[in-house]
Amino acid sequence: MLRIIDGDAVRDLYPIADAVPDMAAALIDFSAGTAYQHPRVTLEPPGHDGRVLVMPAASGDVLGLKLLSMFPRAGERGLPGVQGLVILLDAVHGEPLAVIDGTAVTEIRTAAVTALATDRLAPAGARTLGLIGAGVQARGHLVGLAKVRPWESVKLYSRSPDRSAALAKWAQDRDIDVEVVGSARAAAQGAQVICTVTSASEPVIADEDVAGGDVHVNAIGAFGPTWRELPSALVARSRIVVDSRGSALREAGDLMIPLAEGVITEEDASTEIGEILAGTRPGREGGEVTTFVSLGLPIEDVVACDAIYRRAVEQGVGHEVRFP
Repeated sequence: MLRIIDGDAVRDLYPIADAVPDMAAALIDFSAGTAYQHPRVTLEPPGHDGRVLVMPAASGDVLGLKLLSMFPRAGERGLPGVQGLVILLDAVHGEPLAVIDGTAVTEIRTAAVTALATDRLAPAGARTLGLIGAGVQARGHLVGLAKVRPWESVKLYSRSPDRSAALAKWAQDRDIDVEVVGSARAAAQGAQVICTVTSASEPVIADEDVAGGDVHVNAIGAFGPTWRELPSALVARSRIVVDSRGSALREAGDLMIPLAEGVITEEDASTEIGEILAGTRPGREGGEVTTFVSLGLPIEDVVACDAIYRRAVEQGVGHEVRFP
């Protein structure tokens, strides 16, 4: 039987806190070369302003294929800018097991990975957070990062005042205090941790918006060689950590653009978060700006969906259909 698991069920079954140890294990396996995933395939339909990402990976006895769409016109129908699903199969017999809401999975696993990076790279005494962006990922990151440091100040900026206000209200209902500010600079200045979760193609903050040391930046939102959220000068003075060296140097405009400009080298972007989690490379060393550039890994989705599927079966959650 094929089980269909929607977004609400995903969030109920798999809280971000539960995803954190699973993502740590997946990242360690990936950096050690023991996780299987196929390079991401990007489809750009001619005549349409958008793209679809196809991301296959396998973990244990399951194989997953994630489809993620990124279309600017999604908002015309009240849809999120990033949508998707994951098809989960039995890797032994090839049986389709589940179709799972990939948007919710992305929200959870991405926030869990950012929480891991922030825990290892942010100053131990960090108490101020600047969040730029107010979409689905911003919501997940507010929850995930609340588990990492006891924030005394959280400043939020989005180009949409309505979305900022709605997210602040959502956070308040969950006992997370958020101050909506009028610019990205106001959110970033004075923050010890800055998190950008936008769909911007140009930098959303300036180098001078970020203090000289003991600051950690998470660049999460931009995707593609020409899209970025951070200015080259900030990246150049950062200690850079990535989720995947290969993907980052092939797909992350936040790194590819300064690399083309000659202000960083490939070696500067050689540290993977999985290596830090495994203890083979150091975490925060103090008195520095660290920047984590995340594109997301297919192995993260498959590990998360395996856990979600198992919980759904145990609890009888989801809609079953006979297939094939």
